[in-house]
Amino acid sequence: MAGRYSPVRRHPKNRRRVYREGMKTRLVLAAVVVSIVLPSGSSAASTPLTNYPVPRGGFTVALPSTWVALTSTTPVPGANGKTPSMAAIAKAANADGSKKLVALDPKAKGKVYLDVDVDRIGRVSATAAAAATANAIRKVIGATGSLTSTPVKLDAGPAFRLHVVYKQAGEAYESSEYLLVQGQIEYLILYVAPKASWPTYSAIFEASARSFRLLASPNLRSVVLSNAQVGSGYKGSVIPGGDSFIGEATLDLCAGTFPSESLRTGRLQMSYLHKGKAVPVSNEVVTYVSGGAQEALREVRAVAESCARTPVVVRRGTVTNTLTVVPIRGSNLLPGAVAVRITVLITAGKKRATSTGVAIYQVKNNMLSGVYAWSTADTTIAQAEQIGLHAAEQSARNLGGTALTA
Repeated sequence: MAGRYSPVRRHPKNRRRVYREGMKTRLVLAAVVVSIVLPSGSSAASTPLTNYPVPRGGFTVALPSTWVALTSTTPVPGANGKTPSMAAIAKAANADGSKKLVALDPKAKGKVYLDVDVDRIGRVSATAAAAATANAIRKVIGATGSLTSTPVKLDAGPAFRLHVVYKQAGEAYESSEYLLVQGQIEYLILYVAPKASWPTYSAIFEASARSFRLLASPNLRSVVLSNAQVGSGYKGSVIPGGDSFIGEATLDLCAGTFPSESLRTGRLQMSYLHKGKAVPVSNEVVTYVSGGAQEALREVRAVAESCARTPVVVRRGTVTNTLTVVPIRGSNLLPGAVAVRITVLITAGKKRATSTGVAIYQVKNNMLSGVYAWSTADTTIAQAEQIGLHAAEQSARNLGGTALTA
């Protein structure tokens, strides 16, 4: 059920537009934070660094302990000097789903900050990504700015450091953007400060960047369905991109919008096939920050209810997909489970085709399980519903919840 990654937005050929959009976001963010009065911290030179894990980005980075993380999804007042993030700033900072962390020095009134973007770029090398990014930056800063690109070694692996000197709103700035690519995922770690303040912060920025490392993914093998739980003769395998939540969708029911996607911390999706004429099944298990799984279930329920009332029409070129859902009931699902039968009517001119399947979503604590089953030319929707509900009941057991009989 998870959607495939589209390379259009983050492909190196499009990096100029992406960088411009990023600069606009940073300008908006700076305008917001400058107007907010935050508690004063110690001088940058004497500020110690503290490891700050960002599970929803899959990384940890050392920050000055007095800095404020604006994009924190689970802020703890007073912990390591962090304060609860402000909704307006967090919304501005998270306008792009790839933006996983924005943190600033409160003493600098929004002019000194860290910005970390994480996104899937496909089979693009770090060298190619760095070259494309450098070209995009040069076109944005023009002849008045300067840029150097240097290979560096971070704790997480080899990277490139793109150092830029430019003017913004009449003031000279410097920035260092560290670009790291691992597993087809690009990590952009950007540090910004006024040029006059750069000597004060440069050592801190370098130490922070070198501390950047990736977090171990949650082990979900014991929670995802086993072959036997799906049914005799089924064999499971991880789908392409199924072990990552970066740049891979979890919720895509009825072309809805799901803000909870930015709250995920781990994901594993398996596909189960049978040599005979059987229904293909998939199980997706996803972990979230505190409260994220419940938010995801609320979102998918709202989309399902809306799609049940009014079919959703999606047009792509000459092809039109009309999506409708009907609620279904099953025994031994977890409380609050969302289970629907999906019908997709596909039209292209005079040609028409129909695809049918089921999707069952369940949540326990900070974990969501989605079970998907689709009918084929050799199977019926009734068979898909039967095997899908059976697999969902087994998944409920794996989540460790007390199942209720409907």
